[in-house]
Amino acid sequence: MPFLLNILFSSFHFFWLLLSLLLGALYAWLLYKPLGKLRLTYSLFALRCITVAALFFLLSAPLINRISRSVEKPLIILAQDNSSSIKISPAKGFDFGVYKNALNKLQQALAEDYEVKTVSFGSKVNPGLRFAYNEPSTDIAAVFKTVTGQFSGRNIGAVILASDGIYNTGDNPVYLARQNKFPVYTIALGDTIPKRDVVISTINYNRIVYLDNKFEVEVFIDAYQCAGQSTNLTIADSSGVIFSKPVAISSGSYHTIIRTALPAKKKGIQKFTFRLSPVSGELSAENNTQHIFVDVLDDRQNILIIANAPHPDISALKQSIESNKGYEVKTTLAADVKPQDIAKAGLIILHQLPSQTQAAQDIFKAVQHKPCWFILGAQSDVNRFSQMQHALSISGNNTVQETTARPNTGFFTFAVSDSTLGKIQNFAPLTAPFGNYTPKAQSTVLLNQQVGKIVTANPLLLFSDENQRKIAVLTGEGIWRWRLNDFAEHNNHDAVNELVSKIIQYLSARDDQRKFRVYPTQNAFPENLPVQFNAELYTDAYQLINTPEVSLTVKNKQNKTYNYLFTRNQNAYVLNAGTLPAGEYTFSAATQLANHKLTASGRFIVEQQLAELQQTTANHQLLFQLAQATGGSMLYPGKIAQLPELLKKNELIKSVSYEDKRYEDMINLKAVAILLLLLLSAEWFLRKRNGEV
Repeated sequence: MPFLLNILFSSFHFFWLLLSLLLGALYAWLLYKPLGKLRLTYSLFALRCITVAALFFLLSAPLINRISRSVEKPLIILAQDNSSSIKISPAKGFDFGVYKNALNKLQQALAEDYEVKTVSFGSKVNPGLRFAYNEPSTDIAAVFKTVTGQFSGRNIGAVILASDGIYNTGDNPVYLARQNKFPVYTIALGDTIPKRDVVISTINYNRIVYLDNKFEVEVFIDAYQCAGQSTNLTIADSSGVIFSKPVAISSGSYHTIIRTALPAKKKGIQKFTFRLSPVSGELSAENNTQHIFVDVLDDRQNILIIANAPHPDISALKQSIESNKGYEVKTTLAADVKPQDIAKAGLIILHQLPSQTQAAQDIFKAVQHKPCWFILGAQSDVNRFSQMQHALSISGNNTVQETTARPNTGFFTFAVSDSTLGKIQNFAPLTAPFGNYTPKAQSTVLLNQQVGKIVTANPLLLFSDENQRKIAVLTGEGIWRWRLNDFAEHNNHDAVNELVSKIIQYLSARDDQRKFRVYPTQNAFPENLPVQFNAELYTDAYQLINTPEVSLTVKNKQNKTYNYLFTRNQNAYVLNAGTLPAGEYTFSAATQLANHKLTASGRFIVEQQLAELQQTTANHQLLFQLAQATGGSMLYPGKIAQLPELLKKNELIKSVSYEDKRYEDMINLKAVAILLLLLLSAEWFLRKRNGEV
């Protein structure tokens, strides 16, 4: 890196330099005038004069203009697709060994004129060229994100991308490439001629279902070059085949969807295997099979609606609640309620109870420790209601008024979408008791009453959580009208269903009292992503700590175990267990707190990734678009040796010269200090040699 130094002089500095020389000469003459040896006197005089003059001159703070010049070669990024589709469907006559040698020679040839960086990509981008072809997915766009992020501000000359053009995750690479200013040269790998193959491309299903229910599945089947042949779809669980259907393939590019309902017969994570029988001469039978894992639960929340009298609200509430398959609703009148129904229920909804005809004291006594949702109306006895709970007090004479809903912007107990709140305030009015409303201090209000155009402070929907008992109060009847409004205006019941679902979720949520909690960050992990866990440890006073060590054992269906230790993170614990093979896993964690052993356990699944097997026909059209959109070219593997010449012909790929100008004080230069030290040393040496010291 060559550089130049220029001393910046002004008239002031020139005057100061003359003054410095005069002062240096005067000081040296006074110091060495007595010496009789002329040669020695002149030498010492000159050394001291220069030294003193230089020191005085530096006091004027002269500046140095440092100019450095550098040349940056173009940066060429060579990116190799390492996904498994490259190996599954190579072009006819393609030799992987010859191709690898050609790419390595290309790297060496480019290194003579350019700076070369190599990467490999699949599900993520890794440094260096890799030729294992074992990545389970392909994200071509990740290459351009890495280049623009990692090499931002550099002189990027070009990206050379070797791929089959198949991407099954990430953004559209053409869109990202167009946003950059460097050309993309593509090496087209793979075969564009479709091979004979039958594929289960996608399965749509619910990951969580409930015991003894049936759940819908959709199986998407693709077949290529198989016209006139047939295959058979079977679905099996742990007991054997539970579904079978033949599929007649009628065209060279055939697509169909098979829908069916499968039974959830066992609790826990259940495995279902979908398999297509192979056809003669197909490319791969691996993509004929897929597995899904379904978490079968047996803990649906039981909700009991107790009504003062038959009312259309009851049916409306039941339909909205049961839109979530996790809830089971039973309805009864107050006169017919059974103690065992109350005992079984996890949440009670009391519709217009207590009423003017039924005090319902026995019911209130039975539900006093359960979460409750009170719905008031024209038949409610508001005075008795005020005595039987601690969320809201109403003093009135059992008269009613019509009121619409106005959302309270200061409500943060849980979140309801703005869309739903906007719809609700335009729905039909509810019938609410007239009187003075006094919410208790611990209550929070989601909806206020609006009478005509006047927004009141009276709550229409409020919540309370006191002594670990949650209560909701809807102070108006007629929610059935809201469902009708919702459907009439939007052709669905989404707004009312969301509101009711959020209320039920809040009331039925159970507080976790465990002192030791361990859980995976998700119930299902793709096999190409790491399995991660969080853990929390609480003292008797429920203070979060992470002093003790926490161990974790993971076990698969074949009883192979993996042992780990958690890492401390702030007051809790985290663990990255890395990637695991596809399958079902159980885990158990243990720690020691105050001489007590605490344990936690659970399960998770790792899902097989078959994206690379579901599309095997190379997409050279995409590679051509990448090159054309950026000013590059597409080549086939046999033409790799032409790339250096193509890069040289591209006028956009050239070295960049940089000139860096900096101003700094001369006194900061090391050379100045060294020069002064040499002058003083030479003077001392002459004096020492001649006995003047």
